[in-house]
Amino acid sequence: MEHSIIEAVCSLGVGAVFGITAFFFYRRDRKASEDQLRQDRVFMEDRMDKIINRDQDSREKNTEALKEMTTVLKRMNGKNKG
Repeated sequence: MEHSIIEAVCSLGVGAVFGITAFFFYRRDRKASEDQLRQDRVFMEDRMDKIINRDQDSREKNTEALKEMTTVLKRMNGKNKG
């Protein structure tokens, strides 16, 4: 089957051979580019998830520290004895 395809293309001339070759290289390059973009997107999403999770953890710790500091300051000022 491949032999008949090659014969058909060659019978169309040098321009057809060049055009088909260029088309196949274009398709291969485009597929590789799409695969790379997909991998980059997954990497960036994972990285963003990690950043968001670290930020959320930091916010929770800071909120807890502020609550404790407020309680201590109130006790120091005599507003909340206990």
